[in-house]
This record gives sequence, structure tokens and C-alpha cells, in this order.
Amino acid sequence: MDGYRYLVERNRLMIEFDREKTALRDLPEAERRAKNAGLQVEFDRKVAALYAQVAAEYPGERRKKARAIEDPR
Repeated sequence: MDGYRYLVERNRLMIEFDREKTALRDLPEAERRAKNAGLQVEFDRKVAALYAQVAAEYPGERRKKARAIEDPR
């Protein structure tokens, strides 16, 4: 999976998460908070799995350090 595909998949998960949260807006406050927490945990798990897949395919990329802003090379 390349970086572009990762962004597409992550955005798809974010849209799905937002849709599910929107569906809960009419629930009572306590129930909505509980379900929101569950949705957040599930979303975080899916994003972590997606990131792990990319990290496994490109293991060297995570070890590279960012260049200093002053160093234009």
C-alpha cells in the first residue's frame, strides 16, 4: 500500500466514523457518550491496523529522521 492509498483508506474510515457519530445525535446524552466511546475505540483500532500495514510494507521509512528546516538539501 502506498502513501496515497493509505490516505484514501484513512479518509474513508474518517467519513464512516463521522456518519456513525451523526447517527447517534438523537440518543440521550449518557447513551450517546457510551456509544461514542465505543465508536472511537473501534475507529482507533482500524486506523492503527491500517498504519501497521503501511509500516510493515515500508519498514525503513519510519527510521528516517526529518531534515532540519534550515538545511535545504
